[in-house]
Amino acid sequence: MAPPRRTPAATAPSPPPGALFAQRQATVNRARLPTADLADFARPWLGAVAGCSSEAISAAQRGNGETSRTRCTAGIVTSYWITYRTRADRDAVQARYRIQASTTPNLAAGADGPTQQRTVAGRTVQYIEYAYRIPSGDRAGQIVAAIWWSDPTTPMAGVFTGYWQDLGSTWMPLRDLWTTTAATPGQR
Repeated sequence: MAPPRRTPAATAPSPPPGALFAQRQATVNRARLPTADLADFARPWLGAVAGCSSEAISAAQRGNGETSRTRCTAGIVTSYWITYRTRADRDAVQARYRIQASTTPNLAAGADGPTQQRTVAGRTVQYIEYAYRIPSGDRAGQIVAAIWWSDPTTPMAGVFTGYWQDLGSTWMPLRDLWTTTAATPGQR
């Protein structure tokens, strides 16, 4: 008589590399955003950014309708998670970035025009790529490339910015961060 066959105990599959870190990073960052709604909006990217802190809102920013701004970093990219008093305030800022986008090809070639995009998390957003030149200070003359997006139904927006030279003078690193971090394991 043959001995009974032993089968290995069923084990849960191991998460992909980096998933546990991304989950913990997202949890820490979520707690640093001022509202649950903003944290939900930023959720797809929270596992890929770090060092989140709320910034004081200046009188000029309040004049633009901002009520909160949280800054995070992702290596060479800085992200901002912004809430506005109203959707109209947010739309006014969006209109300004749309105008800025029209001159962006002169500063940062290859920018896509303003459009609607769908995040990997399934949210349809207003999406704008724009660039500007730093007017003064230590980095005067350098170009900053940015992606700004907002959910059309809420008074909030996200922004990724990076120095054009640090990005290798291409939009691809910003676009890659915007599209792939939304699919970070454990972020859904």
